[in-house]
Amino acid sequence: MTGAPFATVVIADWSAASTRGPARPTADRCWVAWTDVGSAAPPELAYCRTRHEAEALILRLLLERRGPTLVGFDFPFGYPHGSGLGGGRPLAARLAGLVADGPDGGNNRFAVAAALNAELNDGLPGPFWGCPAGAACATLTPKKNARRGRAYDDHRHADRRLRHRGIQSCWKLYTRGSVGGQILMGMPAIHRVATHPALADHLRIWPFETAWDGELGEIVIAEIWPSLFDHAVVDHPIRDARQVSAACRWLAADPERLRLALSRPSDLPPESARVCETEEGWILGLGTGLA
Repeated sequence: MTGAPFATVVIADWSAASTRGPARPTADRCWVAWTDVGSAAPPELAYCRTRHEAEALILRLLLERRGPTLVGFDFPFGYPHGSGLGGGRPLAARLAGLVADGPDGGNNRFAVAAALNAELNDGLPGPFWGCPAGAACATLTPKKNARRGRAYDDHRHADRRLRHRGIQSCWKLYTRGSVGGQILMGMPAIHRVATHPALADHLRIWPFETAWDGELGEIVIAEIWPSLFDHAVVDHPIRDARQVSAACRWLAADPERLRLALSRPSDLPPESARVCETEEGWILGLGTGLA
């Protein structure tokens, strides 16, 4: 396949914050960047005080802009192989049925993690860990070393390639660098976008539903890891804003490079690729020599 696979790239930096962000743009809230593929102009950028605002913006972009669109979210779309939670659309639908997310950010992510731990680990703490003291309970503890019972893999195939760069485990819910909360709060948003009546027939989740770059739809939602992209080239005081802008700019700058970023890495063994396609997901551009 040749030519540009998309006309627009949208990149979202998600947040699991439990409060509405301040009016003045700040870190650790949602940021969204978007641009036309091949455009030399800097990506447009929006600070969103809540997840609801970010989700509404992404929906508006998908409904109003013409041409195929790639949407990148900065959290994993699946859990490590063997966990029983899987990934992709089934995981998004399940979490959408469990997670409560209020308009001002209030949410039940720690209670959801505690309930999932009870189910997965016979009532013992783990695999999810990390929470404020007030959210701790018999099945969810603030510290990783308090986990008991069944041993769970802390990293997916994609994560293992980036451990030397400090990528965090899907199970870590709280404190610096954690991504577990973003998964719990982000996958339900993906479910709502993917089931929107005007989008449902046109949207696919990569690589679960796309055969990597073989069956790209009009709208493709993919996982990104912002630290893959050099954000030093962006002039903005807030790191989150720089990262979404840098990822958006890099992915949209070269249509053929973008297509290659969606392809299956040549050094990913067939069985590992099957696990990524059915259970864990993959990070856009990782292993292709591009990012």
